[in-house]
Order: sequence, then structure tokens, then C-alpha cells
Amino acid sequence: MLRSKVIPQVLQQAINGNDVKGVLLMKDDGSLIACAEAPNTDHSTSKIVSAISSSIFSSYERNDDLQYQLIDCEDGRLVVTKVAKLLLCIYADTSIEFGFLKIKAQKLREYLEGPLEQVEQV
Repeated sequence: MLRSKVIPQVLQQAINGNDVKGVLLMKDDGSLIACAEAPNTDHSTSKIVSAISSSIFSSYERNDDLQYQLIDCEDGRLVVTKVAKLLLCIYADTSIEFGFLKIKAQKLREYLEGPLEQVEQV
């Protein structure tokens, strides 16, 4: 069973050190379901990142075949992936490698996929 209070704690586990700034779980339209941020991160950043990343992911997704989207920006790097019918986004500094971000996203996706699919069926 999935508890709503536990989701931010699960997302928080992907934040370690100073590299990862935040982890977001959101709908396709960019509205946040849950988020976890590094201690020194501005709280408005999550809303901005969720809106932009969901828009980019949705514009490139065709026939549900897009697994991961890696985005390199001036201020950081993002990885976006589908988890059930939701989007998972991890954003970090430019110092972190894309492979590391993708592995974090993959592990979180595997962990959350089953419980989130059960929620959708209800």
C-alpha cells in the first residue's frame, strides 16, 4: 500500500551530497504530486522545473515509446521518465553525469511503478 506521506521520503533518498537539487513526481500537465529538495534549494524552483520539464517531455513523447529524456541546461541537468501515468524528474548541477542521474531515475521508477499503478486502478 502506498501512503502519501511516504512518497516525499522516498524521493528524498535520491538526494545525496550537493549534486542533486531535487526530485519531482508530477502529472503530465506539470502539477506537482510530491517533491523533495536539497536543503539549499529555492522552493519555487520545483514548480518552474516541473512546468518546463513536463512540457518538454510531452512534446517529444510519441506513442508512449519515450523512456528517458536527458536535458542539459546552462544551470543544471535533468532526467525525466514516466512512472505509471506520472512523470518523475530529477534535476541536479552540471557537475553530475547523465549516467548517474539516469540510474537514480531508473531505480526510483522501479520502486514506485508497482504502487503507483495500483493507485490508478482504483
